[in-house]
Amino acid sequence: MYLLYGPLILGMMFFFALPITDARTAWMKLSVMGSLGVLLAVSVVVPRLMH
Repeated sequence: MYLLYGPLILGMMFFFALPITDARTAWMKLSVMGSLGVLLAVSVVVPRLMH
């Protein structure tokens, strides 16, 4: 699972560090961070439900 968590967290950190220059960039950053956050939460919760 660390092979999944590592790239997800690194991707979130990359998009978190991007500068916000206009409204379009802010919406892109918000949507990517939200999507990666949901993917991380699902990847943590689903294996626990399987047991």
